[in-house]
Amino acid sequence: MLTQAFGANGSRQVAALQALTPYVLLGLVPLAGVACWAHADRLAVTAATIGVSGLVLASPMVFTPDQPEPDPAATGVTVAAVNLLYSNPVVDQAADRLVEQNADAIVFSELTVDLQTALNAHRLADMYPHKIENVRPYAGGIAVWSRHPVVAGEQLDTINSALDVTMTSPDGPLRLIGVHPPTPIFDFSGWINDLTTFGDVGSAASEPTLIIGDFNASRWHPAFRDVLGRGFVSAHEAHGRGFSTSWPTDEFIPAFVRLDHALTGNGLVSTAIEDFTLPGSDHRGLVVSVAPAG
Repeated sequence: MLTQAFGANGSRQVAALQALTPYVLLGLVPLAGVACWAHADRLAVTAATIGVSGLVLASPMVFTPDQPEPDPAATGVTVAAVNLLYSNPVVDQAADRLVEQNADAIVFSELTVDLQTALNAHRLADMYPHKIENVRPYAGGIAVWSRHPVVAGEQLDTINSALDVTMTSPDGPLRLIGVHPPTPIFDFSGWINDLTTFGDVGSAASEPTLIIGDFNASRWHPAFRDVLGRGFVSAHEAHGRGFSTSWPTDEFIPAFVRLDHALTGNGLVSTAIEDFTLPGSDHRGLVVSVAPAG
């Protein structure tokens, strides 16, 4: 909690523990109650102080952040983001689910050669004539498929591959930054580097901007809050779903943290956000509706 108070990223071990912050806060409630009952005044005050500090940190998840009203004349677009899981054994079922979502664009992470081949053989590929792909082994690949024309920008200076593209949407140019930084457990400095780069590139853009994908980070990570502080709004928080979770979905334990996000900025606003189960993946997918501000 001290790292949260001072906005310190700490180390890979600290980053792992920071993801559990809301569960620490939940544990403080009975602890403060027992401390009061036992007349352990110092413990009660300490627990209450930490609890209140945590509630302040969580306030944007409770009180939805302000964002401008969308342009009433805008058509808007929908963008899905999915972590396929590089070893996905049922990618055809995942593609079926994406056909159901019927988004205007899809950001894929963990796209391998085998998954690329399977997806391009599926009817999903016919729905998206414009494709920019950077296929890599294991978890390093990423792609953007779109119904609308897309043009790739310069390659971002990131550890894991990210895509910075401009979509010609019905409402004009839309900057779409597809992301998937390394986990802080495996590459802590690379994770910090990539999150910083996303904030730098996104905030420097002149077009309405959407940063979307598996950030391997949650609101409880100061490095992620730094990205939000560059003028971006979490679509989940804007629509009252800040406490929703997206990972893991392939374990006996329920999903306990949100790592997958859609962040809007530079005059772009979200009008809806939904999560969906993706067969064979260890993440929930998301689909966000966005439009330029009025």
